[in-house]
Amino acid sequence: MTKSEKILYTLLLLFFITLCQSWFRSANIVVAGALIIYSFSLTTFKEKWLMLRTRRYVPFMLLFFVYLLTSYFMSANKEEGLRYLILRSPLLVFPLSIGFLQLTKAFKEKVLLSFAAVIVIFCIGCLIYSIYQYFHLNRTDVFFNDYLTQAVRQQSVYVALTTNFSLFILAYFIFFRKVSYKALMLAGLLFLFAFSFLLASRVHLLILLATTTAFGFYYILSKKKYLEGFTLLLSLVMCGFLVTKMLPQTLNRFRELTHRQFNYESKGAESHYAMKVTADQWNGANFRLAAWNCGLELFKANPIQGVGLGDKYDALERKYREKNFYFAIETGKNVHSNYIDILYSLGLLGFLLFLIAWVILPLYSALSDKNLLVAVIFCTFFVAWISENYLDRTYGGMLVGFFIPFLLTDNKKGLL
Repeated sequence: MTKSEKILYTLLLLFFITLCQSWFRSANIVVAGALIIYSFSLTTFKEKWLMLRTRRYVPFMLLFFVYLLTSYFMSANKEEGLRYLILRSPLLVFPLSIGFLQLTKAFKEKVLLSFAAVIVIFCIGCLIYSIYQYFHLNRTDVFFNDYLTQAVRQQSVYVALTTNFSLFILAYFIFFRKVSYKALMLAGLLFLFAFSFLLASRVHLLILLATTTAFGFYYILSKKKYLEGFTLLLSLVMCGFLVTKMLPQTLNRFRELTHRQFNYESKGAESHYAMKVTADQWNGANFRLAAWNCGLELFKANPIQGVGLGDKYDALERKYREKNFYFAIETGKNVHSNYIDILYSLGLLGFLLFLIAWVILPLYSALSDKNLLVAVIFCTFFVAWISENYLDRTYGGMLVGFFIPFLLTDNKKGLL
């Protein structure tokens, strides 16, 4: 690596380490600032202008943030609007810095493999802490969902997102690259598979299952390794069967999907994977359907410009009170969908700008360059945004703002 690459790599590694652990939030802001400034300094203004012309998604990313800024100034609640604007600032600063870089494929591979290694280490740390909690508290639920990620103080759904990314990265190196330590990578891959099941994030488990199945068929047909491919798929099915028998708590997360009916005024308990699932509970499925309906009603009432970035939670809370949605009011729930949140807060124009800037153009760029790994990671983001509002949390905003521009810094054709 060149001197500039070594400095950039060090900053990226520190960024990953401080990002994963919420205890390091202040340090992460400092490191992210250093990374942004250094990345911005690596290209001339002439090179930046060229990137703006060739990377069509970057101008739209900047335009979307301008729209966010406009919505903030038009909002009545400036204090709340500023908080949401700061949470979305990675959508501006990373495209303006990382988005202007032209990195080599070898450098990107090193960075992605390092990211996967950081996630594996942090997940091992989470498991060790849960084992300690088990012996200290004598509770088996410490091995599941949000309890499992207490060591890093992150919600399990966000850890599950990065776990999936790491799984895809490790699979890329194991199956498509000639690298050392392949056995160690395979061990990390298998560990993350098991860890993902314990995290019990429905959407990410379904993404992982769909991706693994699709990859199995792709590997069978493209490499003509029929025995190995079918063995992989059969092993996955058998492991899934055994784990569900040994750890039935995760299945409770999917049983909730059978109870989708809701009554806004219900004061039923919130479902938990360690509880028996019943129809009178609020669960991840029926709550989201109820909250999404509230968000869509707000959009229908304000279809063009939305309710405003700063006023979005106030408007949502008023809608909750209008429907006597006590559970959502008492727990301070947001709408739990990136897409619906943008739709009702920024209106149709803001929603279309977001889709063009952060979904359509990045995915088109990845597919046109045949960057399959990048396309899979992007699709993981896009599906995850259906059921969670990632932009309302520091960790989620950082992941979105950094990874999408970073993964497009090398436009050479290939799996990466």
